[in-house]
Amino acid sequence: MQISSLTVHCASLCLDVINGESFEKLTMADIQSWQDELYSYIENRVEILKFINDTQRLFINSVRDEVLMILMLSKENLFAREPYWILDKLQRKIALSTYLYINNSCL
Repeated sequence: MQISSLTVHCASLCLDVINGESFEKLTMADIQSWQDELYSYIENRVEILKFINDTQRLFINSVRDEVLMILMLSKENLFAREPYWILDKLQRKIALSTYLYINNSCL
């Protein structure tokens, strides 16, 4: 499986948060409150600016929601803190989102 640069950026973000000193103190509401910040983080790294805004928004929302899901799962399950699992989950979501929102945007 090829790993995209966006996957690496998002996995790094997840691991930085999970391994941070304050992670255990975060609530689910705290994590969910990062929606806008995560959207901006991903938007700054997406290289699909030639696509219409709706397509880009759907793609970024999909990736952002996967990052949020990984962080929330990591609160309760140690398996969700495993770097290879995080990379795999993110790469699969990014590949699916690319297929759904970008490759098929002209249909």
